[in-house]
Amino acid sequence: MPIYNKFFNYFNDLPIFDLSRLPHREVLSRICAVFIVIVFLYFKLNSFAEFPGTLENLTRFFFKLNHRHGTVLFSAHDIQLIWTFRLSIWILETSILGGYILAYLFRTPAVSVAKGFMEVLFPFMVSILPILISFAPNNFTEIVPYHSKYYLAAYTVSAALIVTGGAINLTGLLTLKKAFAIMSEARFLVTIGIYKYVRHPLYLGHLIMFLGSLSMRVHGYTLFMYACFVAGQIIRASKEEKKLSEAFPAYAAYQGTTPMFIPGRLFTGDQKHKTGK
Repeated sequence: MPIYNKFFNYFNDLPIFDLSRLPHREVLSRICAVFIVIVFLYFKLNSFAEFPGTLENLTRFFFKLNHRHGTVLFSAHDIQLIWTFRLSIWILETSILGGYILAYLFRTPAVSVAKGFMEVLFPFMVSILPILISFAPNNFTEIVPYHSKYYLAAYTVSAALIVTGGAINLTGLLTLKKAFAIMSEARFLVTIGIYKYVRHPLYLGHLIMFLGSLSMRVHGYTLFMYACFVAGQIIRASKEEKKLSEAFPAYAAYQGTTPMFIPGRLFTGDQKHKTGK
């Protein structure tokens, strides 16, 4: 076994990453998670004046642009569309944060607790990457300036990705409900609703949502972080599936008939469940 594998296994098996040793782990997890999400929710609610802002203020801003360029770059309809996207994004992001709070408050105890670095800490490391991307400077208008004839179309695509991903994520969260977890834990098996079409709708939603966010913050380091995020989500999903398979024998059949991320029979689960290998 290579040296790095020995080191990784040692690191992964450290007692600090064995949550079964932690008394009152579920209560502590709920308190910490709810506190963190409430902080994010507080800043989200207080940012309303800046984003999405009011339609009146946005109209004033774009009309000034029209006046500055001496032409009608944005009609009232265009401004209404942009503001609708901004408001939809704010509502979805705020609703997702509220959903996280409810999920943590009312979720059921895990039947299989997270254990090891890859099940305990790795999911949080992956989850923080899109947050870091969202803090990067928005350079969308440097790539597609306001006066570009492609601005509205480009903005619509980026915003639509965020709205679509957010809607998928929120739908998955509302379906998962009391089975929600960030760490790799098994609570109960969910195969209804959106989970009939993909095994990981929350991750699919995140991938789409933050692709839209990335398109507004295109830097070398954000591209690298998004690539790491995609790889991390795939690894994370695989770890979760191993945990679920061990906890719920019925998961193997579900895995064999339902795609991991992309709906459609072509992308359905592990091939061994389809071929018998």
